[in-house]
Amino acid sequence: MKQFGQNLQKLRTNNNMTQEDLGKLLNVSQSTIAYYESGKKQPSLETIIVIADYFRVSVDYLLDRVNSFNSTSQITDISQDNLNLLRKINNLPDADRKEIESYIQYKERSKKDND
Repeated sequence: MKQFGQNLQKLRTNNNMTQEDLGKLLNVSQSTIAYYESGKKQPSLETIIVIADYFRVSVDYLLDRVNSFNSTSQITDISQDNLNLLRKINNLPDADRKEIESYIQYKERSKKDND
């Protein structure tokens, strides 16, 4: 499960988290996170599910059974800035997300009108 550790480390660092931060979230020590990332220790299934839910990825991604964050979507050309923006939008209440979607539709219509 060495790939699990690499995927976990990638998710953690992409989200600007330290091993200590992730350890607090999972209620384990920083050294346990280091063991997970190095492949020296395996998390429980429950812990894997918590990690997947927190980072909004599939368990299959964590276990390296698929190459993308979400097994139903094969988006590969997305920048880290865009991923961060998507995470921010996903954390908003539904009403705010709908407002953003309406604004995007407005901008798309405006662009078509100007073309």
